[in-house]
Amino acid sequence: MMHIILGDSELELIPREIQGHPAIVKYAKKRGKKPSQILLDATYHHQAIRSKYGKDAERRGRPDIVHFFLMNVQESILNATGKMRVYVHTRNNEVLRIKPETRIPKSYVRFVGLMENLFHNGVVPNSENPLITIEKMSLKELATSMGTKVIVLSKKGRRANLKNIPIPEDVTIVIGGFPHGDFLSNLDFADDIVSISESMLMAWVVAYEIIAEYERRYLF
Repeated sequence: MMHIILGDSELELIPREIQGHPAIVKYAKKRGKKPSQILLDATYHHQAIRSKYGKDAERRGRPDIVHFFLMNVQESILNATGKMRVYVHTRNNEVLRIKPETRIPKSYVRFVGLMENLFHNGVVPNSENPLITIEKMSLKELATSMGTKVIVLSKKGRRANLKNIPIPEDVTIVIGGFPHGDFLSNLDFADDIVSISESMLMAWVVAYEIIAEYERRYLF
């Protein structure tokens, strides 16, 4: 079983400290929602983000990374076999657990609506059919709860060819869910921290590569 975690992802509702920003208020009015009920998205809220978060602004408000990541991993051959479990950990230490049968909306607008409902209700689509749930948990707590070897893929890890990395059949893989910088969480729980490319790769590309390698070793 592969457990794959998108760690420290930039998925969050609009923080309280910028909910009153004019750009946020205008956007919320257009959506017909309260600012507190809307996902932070740099595409629409960059002015508000830059006004408050300084250097950290470059990485905040990126639900699109989570969207692309989930579309790729949920549609993989490995997931179809039932041999993978997928999780999204956020900068605010929330964990999304995604069931294998969950189909992620291809439309980004629909995905945003789904995530907003999840943050509001704690489950989607409903408690009778909980395909995605959310709970408070740190990255370390999540990664170590699997009882497997934990491999973190990070640009700052030791450089290695993916084919040469020891990946046991029962493994937990952690991939960064942010566009710039490094993990916010302490990675002292990792058994190995590896870089598979000299260049910075987006999360869904890393996920595709590691899943394909795992499939070659254990499925085909």
